[in-house]
Amino acid sequence: MISNKNLSAYVNGKYIPLDKASISILDLGFTNSEMIYDTFRTFNKVPYFINEHIERLIFSSKYTGIKINLSIKKIKKIIKILLKKNLKFLKKNEDLWCFIRFTRSGSQIIEMRKINFTNYAPFYKNGLRLYVPKLKRIPPEYLDPRFKNSSSYFTLSLAREEIWKFDRSANAILLDKNDNVNEGYGFNIFFIKNKSVYTPKSKYVLPGITRGKVIEISKKLKLKVIEKDISLKEVYTFNECFVTATGWGICSVKSLNKKKFKNKKYTKLVQQSFSKSVGIDIVNQYLSFLK
Repeated sequence: MISNKNLSAYVNGKYIPLDKASISILDLGFTNSEMIYDTFRTFNKVPYFINEHIERLIFSSKYTGIKINLSIKKIKKIIKILLKKNLKFLKKNEDLWCFIRFTRSGSQIIEMRKINFTNYAPFYKNGLRLYVPKLKRIPPEYLDPRFKNSSSYFTLSLAREEIWKFDRSANAILLDKNDNVNEGYGFNIFFIKNKSVYTPKSKYVLPGITRGKVIEISKKLKLKVIEKDISLKEVYTFNECFVTATGWGICSVKSLNKKKFKNKKYTKLVQQSFSKSVGIDIVNQYLSFLK
């Protein structure tokens, strides 16, 4: 069982124990989900991609009008202090997941917790099974998915709950209003066929930071990257599939509905190249937490 005992958080100007962190029940981040946030993680105890995540946070602020009432310099200073406070409590193979949040009521929350690798480990061993729910992704003309905010995740959560009613160990991959593959609860999706990597268009999904790194890596591996509308019918023509996210890392997909993906050749190459860039074998790290 993972324990976040002794970890510290920053809330509205104070460094406090994580388990004591709180905001007012009248805060709009709580009452209306009017909150923007972004996350990054450490790899082998070292933080990566902080600048990219902060840039996306600024992007979300401009879209929502929710102010980032700390300077970027101050945010980075708080992160540095929290890392110093929290890294010393990590055990072997453990790493931190950092969340930066701002609410319309003005709350500032920067907190770190241990990544619960145990939740992801079985999927690194057996592959992730995905199903398409009846619920579809909110159309971008109603809520732009490129901006990370709490409200947009509720649809994704409902979709996952729909799948969990009949399979608790699977997950949901939503379709958009035109019945093209979109994204899941907190992850982007990729498909591979004939040395080409396919993924949904950036304007219709949250452009994940890990997603962006995978696109860069794929190009360096001489794989052709194609962003396009992907129908369910086309899914049956692909050989490999994987999902990407800060928490998920780069995790292979075993099946999507009745389509099974038996090949992992290029997925493994992408995983290996990403691992090299962050200084730790991510697959071995996840698998080390198998129960």
